[in-house]
Amino acid sequence: MRTQRVLAAAVFALVMICPMFSPVVSAHHSRAGYDSNDKETMLKGVVTEYKWRNPHVFIVWGVKDNNGKVVQWTGELSSLTTMLSEGMTRDSVKVGDEIIVTAIPAKGGLPQSLIRKVVKPDGSIVVDMTRRNIREP
Repeated sequence: MRTQRVLAAAVFALVMICPMFSPVVSAHHSRAGYDSNDKETMLKGVVTEYKWRNPHVFIVWGVKDNNGKVVQWTGELSSLTTMLSEGMTRDSVKVGDEIIVTAIPAKGGLPQSLIRKVVKPDGSIVVDMTRRNIREP
């Protein structure tokens, strides 16, 4: 009887503890799909989505290519807490805003990136991750 109680308590503890750690574990991932920092590029466009959610902040913006066709770029920033500590908020960017993004593009030519800096056309800085040499979102 004592063994059954201990086993039941252990199963209960695992059921309660595991969900608390799963979001933390799943939030971390590799940067293997992106170029190195020395391949940063600047992209100017208009914000079409701004996703302020865990585990990362995302901006989607339309960039005109050489033929004038608009390509939707997705850029990943760091975690909400890091972005808050950098002065960024849920209202820092709005759909329709023009932005100039310094980003590390994805390998293979996909329109995806790790965002390093976001500036508005008037020169105001939305966020600058390059000044602290923050390497990860």
